[in-house]
Formats: sequence, C-alpha cells, structure tokens
Amino acid sequence: MDPNAVFRSATALHQTGQLDEAAALYEQLLARFPDHLDTLQLRALIDVDQARYQDALMRFDRALKVQPAFAAAHANRAAALIGLERYDEAATSARRALDLDPESRGAFANLAVALNHADRHEEALAVCERALAKGMAGPQIYQVRTQALEKLGRSLDAQANAATVREGQPTVDDFVRDALALLDNKSPIAALAACEKALALDPKSFAALFARGRVLLALRRYQEAVADCDRALAIDPESAEIYALRGLTFMEMRQSERALADFEVVLDIDPGFRLIAGEAMLFALRNGEWEGFEDKAADLLAAVDAGRLPAQPFVLNALPATPIQHRMLAARYFESHCPQVGEAARPSRPPGGKIRVGYFSSDLHEHPVGQLIVGLLEGHDRSRFEIFGFGFGGSPDSANKKRIARACDEFIDIFAMTDAEAAGVAREKGIHIAVDLNGYTGGNRTGIFAAGAAPVQVNYLGYPSTMGTPYHHYIIGDSRVTPLEHYDGYSERVVTMPDTYLVTNDIKRHIPARLSTRAELGLPETGFAFCSFNAPFKITPDAFGVWMRLLKAVEGSTLWLNDPGVTAKRNFQREAKARGVAPERIVFAPRTLGLEYLARYRVADLFLDTFYYNAHATACEALLVGLPVVTRLGPAFPGRVGASLLTAIGMPEMIAADEAAYERIALELARNPSVLADVRAKLVRNTARYPLFQTNRYTRALEAAYSAMWARCEQGLPPDHIVVQPDGVRM
Repeated sequence: MDPNAVFRSATALHQTGQLDEAAALYEQLLARFPDHLDTLQLRALIDVDQARYQDALMRFDRALKVQPAFAAAHANRAAALIGLERYDEAATSARRALDLDPESRGAFANLAVALNHADRHEEALAVCERALAKGMAGPQIYQVRTQALEKLGRSLDAQANAATVREGQPTVDDFVRDALALLDNKSPIAALAACEKALALDPKSFAALFARGRVLLALRRYQEAVADCDRALAIDPESAEIYALRGLTFMEMRQSERALADFEVVLDIDPGFRLIAGEAMLFALRNGEWEGFEDKAADLLAAVDAGRLPAQPFVLNALPATPIQHRMLAARYFESHCPQVGEAARPSRPPGGKIRVGYFSSDLHEHPVGQLIVGLLEGHDRSRFEIFGFGFGGSPDSANKKRIARACDEFIDIFAMTDAEAAGVAREKGIHIAVDLNGYTGGNRTGIFAAGAAPVQVNYLGYPSTMGTPYHHYIIGDSRVTPLEHYDGYSERVVTMPDTYLVTNDIKRHIPARLSTRAELGLPETGFAFCSFNAPFKITPDAFGVWMRLLKAVEGSTLWLNDPGVTAKRNFQREAKARGVAPERIVFAPRTLGLEYLARYRVADLFLDTFYYNAHATACEALLVGLPVVTRLGPAFPGRVGASLLTAIGMPEMIAADEAAYERIALELARNPSVLADVRAKLVRNTARYPLFQTNRYTRALEAAYSAMWARCEQGLPPDHIVVQPDGVRM
C-alpha cells in the first residue's frame, strides 16, 4: 500500500461527497498509522457530517493527544460538541482554537453557535462582530448574529441583519479569497471546498478556475489541475499566470517538453514574470536542454542584479552566481513569500540545565539529509543537550526515520500542522535553538521559522546558501564554503566549523559484502570508468564539455551517470555526439533500492564533480568507499563543498582552482595507473586519520557552536560570527 496514493484517493472521494468510501480508505490508513493527524482530522469530519458526534469527538481527542496545539482539531471538536449539545465545552474548545490561530474562521463560527445555544447571546453577538471586523462575512456568522439579535429583543436590527444575509451572500471573489488563504495556511482540502462553492456560483469564473488549479496542484491531482488551466485559457488565452501554473503542473508530471513550452509562452507574454525564468532554467537543466544556456544564465543573473525576482533562490545553486547574488535573490524572495509574523520569547534555563535543540525537516527519513545527520543525533551529549525532532515528511515505515526518532529525546510529527501551530508547539516545548534542515529546498516550511519557533534559529545542512531572512540567525559553514571574504553574501552570522560544515555518517558497514562485476553494473569489462552520480540538474554544459574531452583523450573510457530519465538521457547522448563522442560511451546506472548503489563506487575509477552545485552526500559516499574525487572550487557555497570535503580528508591536491586545472588533474589520473593507485592508497589511509568521518569530533564542535549561540542569547546579545577551533570557540 502506497500511503500517499491512498490518502490522495481518500481526499478526492471526500471532496466529491463519497463519504463512506472516503471513510473506508481513512480507516485503512489509520490501521497502519494510527496517529497521523491529517487522517484523524478528516475521518472525524466525516463523522460530524454524518451526525456521529461521539465518534468524531473520540477521534478529535485522539488527534489532540498526539498534538495538543492542533488548532483545527480544537475548532472542529467544538462542532462535534455542539452536535452533542455540550455547548459550554464547545465554546471552550473553540476559544482554545482561537488562542492557537486567531484567524480561524471555523473557530469563530463554532464559538458563536455554541454561545447562542447556551443562551449567552451578548457574547455570541460580540464574537460575530469580531469575525465581521476581520472580514469573515459569511452566511453562518450572519445567521447566528440574526438569532442573537432576536433573542436580545433587537428585532429591527435582526431584520436588517437578515436582509444583509439575503443581499450579502458570499460572492465568487469571497470564496476565491478564502480558498487562497486556506491554501497558504496549508489547508488544501478546505481550500478546494471553497473553490467548489465559487464555481457553483459561476462555473466560468477565471479566478475560481485559477484558484482551483493551484489547489489541485498542491493536492497532486495533476490531470484535474491541467483541465482547470485549459478551461481558464479558453476564457483568457493570454494569461501568463495560467500558462505558468500549467507549466508547473507539467513539471510535476515530468512532461518536460510541455512544461518548457508553457514557460516559454509565459516569458513571451511577460519576460519579467516572477520566478518563471528560474523554473524554466531549472527544468531545462534537469532534462539536459542546454540550448542558449550561457545567455539565459547571464540574463537571469542580470535580472537578480537589477533587483527583480526571476527565480526562487534554489535555482542559483546550479548557476555561476556570486554569494552577493545569492543573498540579493534570497532577501527578495523572503520579502515576497515569507514575511516575518512572530518572534519567540527566550525560554528560561535553570543553571546547568540542558539546551533544547529542535531539528526541523521534511527529510528525516531515507534522504541524504536524514542519512547524514542520524549519527549526529545519536551522538549528542545528553548531559548538556535535549534533542527534539520535528518531522514533516517520509513514510513512517522508513528504517532511517525510525532510527532518527529513536535518536531524539522526543520526535514530533508536524506534517498536519500549520506553520503557526508547529512554531507554537516548539515554543511550548521550550526549544532554545531551532535548526532548519530544509532551507529553500523542496518540502520546506520556512513559515515555521517566520512564526518564531525558537529565539535562536539556524540554517544548516540541507540548503547550501543564505536564507536572506532576519529570522535565520546563523548558518553553519567552514573556512572553505564560507570564507571570511564571502561574509557579505550571508544574512546570517557565520559559524565556521574547524574541519568541514558537512556532517557525515559512517555507512561503510552497510556496503554489500559481495563485489559486483562491471558487467553486472552495465559497464564494459575494460577501460577507465569516470563517474558522476550527481543529480542531473547539477550538470552544466561547461562541465559536460570537459567530461567529453576526457573521454576523447582516454581511449576506451566511459562516463557513468545516474539514469536521469528518458528525456535527459536522450539529450545527454545527443550532446555527446555533437562533441564527437559516441553516445554509447555514456553508461546510465539504473535506480537501486537501499544502499546497493554503493557497489558502484567500488567499480568506478574516478569521480568527476560538477562545477556550481557540487556533490554533497554523494561525494562523502565516494570518499568513504575509497573512490577519489576531483572537484573545482566554485564561486559560492554550493560549488565549494567538494573542496571542503577534500580538505577535511587531507586531499587538497584534488581541488582544482579552475576548469583547466580540473581537466589536467583528471587526465593525469586516468592516464597514469600508478599515480591513481597512490591517490587511492592515500585516500584509504586518510579515511581513518583525518576528521571527515569522525562524527563524534564533529558533534562536539557543533555543540560548542550551539553553546556559544545560546550564551549570547541568554546574555541578551545579538548573534555574532562564531569560529569553532579544536581547542575552543572564538567570537
């Protein structure tokens, strides 16, 4: 059973009113994941709809036992209590929801209804007035207001209010506005319901179709999202917004040609359309579509310099961007997408008490970030630190997720919470230092940090650049990735680790014992095997050009890449042929399960790093297995990681200053087996002697940084740069 697929099917049935069928699927999920908040909440809502209020109450209470600060569950619990005629308890539950989320429409409505039923009409009227003042005009609020006015003997006011109900029914625009607000608040099911109400009023509403398309994309109901985009384009065939939305949907569907075609239309209609130049660039890189790459990259970076917002910050990692350009774009993106909405108070800590560190990520499972960090979590000094995991992604059955959960003093699933609710939970737990392991990568929850999860907040590991926000106070770096001369490229204060910023986890014991043959792995029996197991979007035409020159210079050699998908594979082969290299000399490694892929590293001869977004976890794996890596020092953090790793394992001779040196190092190793053998032997020796894989040493250094951060906070001092040295911390 794929739980994500079952959940999507259940919500689709729920939304179309097939409640019994949806309930059956929710029950399947709850049998396997009994504490999954979103499923508990939606299953309980069906109970409310079917007047099974006691069952609904039981499920809401179960959800709140898992997560006491779940605002939506408190609000909907009030509806169940109203059904049971327990009005005072319903009012209490609704008020608790409003404490957690002051903008909850459902909580306002249920509070007003409960108070009216409890004959507390003045209070009910006051709640209605507060809701109306917040722009929450809707039939239920007006109806409760009318009833309260009648009970209070204000018949003329009640009649006027009733007329307002008749004349002031919510419009299409009201429902669209509600839908987009709910979507922003991570409530796509409720957002979809609002869209349906809008389209019931006007099936040809462009705004409603656009809104529903956005919601359907968020729900991963891609075909339906495309259909809504097509309907909207029939109304306005020149809408850049709709082409952009459809292109993003095609991108998620991995239909590259259609996505790129839509992005090109967007840029034809509006060359400055926000973010789309970057999406087109990133998707082109993922698929090896390099036509005009240099010009497009230069145009995108010029737009950044001009103060525009042509891309999301992640895109710059794959381009020759400077640290200042990274900061400019990140700051502009933050201002547009992630406004600051809260600040955490400083929790007290008794003398000698533990510092509470919370790690937040969608990747605490079988993901490179989760695999790298698990040893750190296990190794934290529990006499000085209390460790909390806040996860919002990955299957509960993931072996590494279970290991991570065991490594934490407490692991909290915040998948179903809003950003504000998750930040509230962190504050309730008294987290001193909140660590953002996502940054601007996929699945991020930047709003949690905007809402103030902790008084000290750290950008670490998952995103190799600045966040550009005022609420990320520190970034973890080292002298290679974040040298002193680059500090102006960071909104955060820089923590310089003594060896490398990248924590590693010793996975050597998991490498399959049996040696695979080259034939089993799809390689020719003889010939030098270059490899680069980076993600396809990191491969740029200048790096690929060097690789092709190496293949031409080393007779019988092959280039071994991860299988990038049909489109990218075809394009890489075409590019090889255009550079005079037979396409069959590029070998594509199929995807494998678990850690079986590590067998590849023992068969390859040399790992070729990419230029602007280096290998991170992949390079660690290669070095750990004994495969030499050659890298080129890039202009900014993402392109300097290889240098960081090689320095930390005592192999600086494998770091090239420029493209020519990179090609020269690789060619010498490929042509001189004895030199390569010496490099391999040195790498094996250094694995045990140098600090790259000394997780305990790394953990103590990071803890020293955390202690310095918290000491400044306790003293009321602002964040400052921190240098961690083997013998202590220097500010």
